[in-house]
Amino acid sequence: MLELADTGGRRRKQARPRELLDAALAVFVDKGFAGSRAEEIAARAGVSKGTLYLYFDSKEDLLRTLIAEGFSTRIDGRSHQMAMSAEASSELLRQALTMWQASLVEGRAGGIFKLVLTEVRHFPGLADCWNREVMGPVRAQVSHILLRGIDRGELRPVDVDLAAHALILPIMMTCLYRHTIGSLIPDDFLMHTPDLLGRHIELVLDGLYLHSDPRREDDAPSTGT
Repeated sequence: MLELADTGGRRRKQARPRELLDAALAVFVDKGFAGSRAEEIAARAGVSKGTLYLYFDSKEDLLRTLIAEGFSTRIDGRSHQMAMSAEASSELLRQALTMWQASLVEGRAGGIFKLVLTEVRHFPGLADCWNREVMGPVRAQVSHILLRGIDRGELRPVDVDLAAHALILPIMMTCLYRHTIGSLIPDDFLMHTPDLLGRHIELVLDGLYLHSDPRREDDAPSTGT
């Protein structure tokens, strides 16, 4: 019986960081970062304030961990998968950007994104964290795919930094709009345009293709020859 109790205790201890992070996100989203207190997070997780500080140094540490967990670990994992892929670079770009857009809008990561948007002006350190943990890895991933496409002769030589920003920043702006103004206008065009992201990606890729996209050859108009 003692052994079973000890095993249960160890399992509970291993699960504690996850419980604290879940509680922190719930409290942050509900009350905002500035309005949240460590005591409230601990109470939501069913532990004492002292227990919280055994695992995390501060509210800032909790939020940094949530950002890293919600975004950078996903980006790193996806980058590894893409490095092993034989797919066309244009398709890898579509996959990477679609995943990035979805994470900004949906689920736990979407809640973190909204939190950063609302709190960053009051806590400038969040901007550095966001740039280091999220934007830097996203830019690196997209730039790597662009360079891959250029090296393989799939995409024409371009300013990679400029092309990466042309793909990434409109997604950021669309998600920012949806989390702010768009959420207050139910019939807004940007909120309901079918496949807006896909159409944006295609628009940019049209200017990057070195040759005709093989997927479109069957749709190409006849030259009459």
